[in-house]
Amino acid sequence: MSTERYFDGEIDVLLADGSRERSRVTADEIMAEGKEVYCISLVQGSEVETAQSDVDFFEALIELRLELEKRGALLCCFGASENVYPSGMQRDMGPAILAYRMRLGEPSLRKDLVNIFHADETVVPATVEQQARFHRQWADGFRKR
Repeated sequence: MSTERYFDGEIDVLLADGSRERSRVTADEIMAEGKEVYCISLVQGSEVETAQSDVDFFEALIELRLELEKRGALLCCFGASENVYPSGMQRDMGPAILAYRMRLGEPSLRKDLVNIFHADETVVPATVEQQARFHRQWADGFRKR
């Protein structure tokens, strides 16, 4: 078994009361028995939340976010931003650590690539459903042309 760490840092969590809490996040790719498992751990105070996926880090992040949403909390990072989503190729060819910022009516370009665990002032914290809806709306804009 081998492990490769892709991220070890802090991410803000937007709590149900509107306050923010810095939380420690790690993202590890674990290779065991010829299979990859993507594992994300979030440490909030004394609580540890872990999510994993055999698909990619973006899918594991979705699983983690769904658990946080049950408590009314949202992650404040690009991978949880309303207007960020990985391309199909990013998901098929790698661990989906990078994703594109999207603008309605415009194609995403290389300069729009961001690390899903990073953040800046442009992050728009969203639920998993809000993010998926924005992505569908963005993609539908190209189908109608």
